[in-house]
Amino acid sequence: MILNIWKLSNNAFEQVAIIDYATSVIWVEPFQDIGKFELYVRATPELVSIFKDNEIFITRNDRQRGMYVEMVQLNTDAEGGDYLTISGRSAEVMMLWRVVERKNFSSANQTAEKIIRWCVEYTLVQIDPILENDDYIPFLTIEDSHGWTDSAERQFTGKSLFQIVQEVCKTFDYGFRFVWTGAGFEFQLYKGTDRSFAQSVNDYVVFSPDFNNLTSSEYIKDSSNYYNSAIIGGQGDGADRVLAYSYAEGKTGFDRRTIWVDARQTSSNTSEGELTPTEYRKLLIGQGNDKIAECMKTESYTGEIFTDITYEYGKDYFIGDKVAVKNAYGMSASATVTEVTEVEDSEGYRLVPTLSEWTITPTEEE
Repeated sequence: MILNIWKLSNNAFEQVAIIDYATSVIWVEPFQDIGKFELYVRATPELVSIFKDNEIFITRNDRQRGMYVEMVQLNTDAEGGDYLTISGRSAEVMMLWRVVERKNFSSANQTAEKIIRWCVEYTLVQIDPILENDDYIPFLTIEDSHGWTDSAERQFTGKSLFQIVQEVCKTFDYGFRFVWTGAGFEFQLYKGTDRSFAQSVNDYVVFSPDFNNLTSSEYIKDSSNYYNSAIIGGQGDGADRVLAYSYAEGKTGFDRRTIWVDARQTSSNTSEGELTPTEYRKLLIGQGNDKIAECMKTESYTGEIFTDITYEYGKDYFIGDKVAVKNAYGMSASATVTEVTEVEDSEGYRLVPTLSEWTITPTEEE
């Protein structure tokens, strides 16, 4: 694994080293979260100097994302040698450093993509060169709009930019990432490609012992945190408190699982004016639906694959794609690639995808 080491100074990047001799590297890239890395490398005076006092980012030529160094640990040993352990999180960590203090999105033509773009542009990326904002980071840009039309209404009070982006992306199955441009990072939204048995447009990507490309796997089914309906408590107290309800269609009696959502901080009084009771309840229902989306039954599947057999990550499939998984017990499903962990050490190179959201699919392909 070849790592490019960049020093950030006065909002400009300077390449100060290339590391291709690390003892071990762990590189984790997720679909809807912040990535992370750990680098274990023999210490030299030059490396210690680079990592000790500078703002450092690490990139790879074969990956789009970059990592920000947050922790450096130097261990010295007269017999075993001196080593640096360097770790941190991906560039998306910058979204944790900004807060949207209060914003309402309730217009009829509001979309999920517009909400995300506004929040990113408001807190991190300078779009209008005339505007001055100390929050803007000069080496960050944002991609052109996709024009996605998924309708959404939200109100945020005191949430980090990361929380907002992650919540909306999970609701609409978007991925997000900061892509290294060579001189900074570009914020991007993206959607995965369906390569599972549930479609017939794209070539299948199948992980199964039958293809000798799934060496080990773990399947977990968990309904301990499952809810499908919500009662949302908005502004007001006692009998005057505004309540809204989100009930899953067809879920009654034993099948109904209801959760309480405290949305007292969500106000009908917005910067755009006072919401009507109908508009306000619609906004509350949106928050209830977001909470329900966090409380679904989970069927997770993780497995370790042979990276040189059948499919190549980054060519045949990517993070966010839906792939087919099939174990030795005849369980066939669609699963989303939610995370990819790459490890390179004395035992060689290994790529471990995390697959989740098991959805049992037809098996006409058999």
